[in-house]
Amino acid sequence: MKFTSAFALMMLASASAFAPSVTVPTTTPAQASTSALAMSGVARNPNFSKLIGGYLFPEIGRRRTAYVAANPDMADKIISLGIGDTTQPIPAHILSGLVESASKLGTKEGYSGYGAEQGMGPLRKKIAEKLYNGIIKESEVFVSDGAKCDIMRVQQVFGSGVTTAVQVSAANSASFF
Repeated sequence: MKFTSAFALMMLASASAFAPSVTVPTTTPAQASTSALAMSGVARNPNFSKLIGGYLFPEIGRRRTAYVAANPDMADKIISLGIGDTTQPIPAHILSGLVESASKLGTKEGYSGYGAEQGMGPLRKKIAEKLYNGIIKESEVFVSDGAKCDIMRVQQVFGSGVTTAVQVSAANSASFF
């Protein structure tokens, strides 16, 4: 217990050392969210306010179970975007890849900084080859930080009443005018 408390205090002290020294007024999360949206000039998708508070994964599980009960023939066709299975250790081949990749970041030659926004090329190539047996191209694979983030981004971009701007390259702009 002493180690955990000391470690937590050390991490808090380290984090606060790099934090800007600003006095933040006390607000509720809802007020902070509303004021941040107001500052950005972006209207909040009204469907977000229809979401019920609480942990999302039990609700996903309940809805999946109810759907499968009503549609048993669909049980093996559902791709669950709920919580993953955390009851098993990370497989050795995945763990060794993580360790190797993390170790490379500690060298000047191996440091890569941010990767491509759609994911690392070699990883996307392996996914296309191994998981999809080459039926899709590497350029069609998108590696992200998780389904929750991606779902939120899709909802933000395609929400009702949202205006989306798309940048057109100079080489292609002549065809639009």
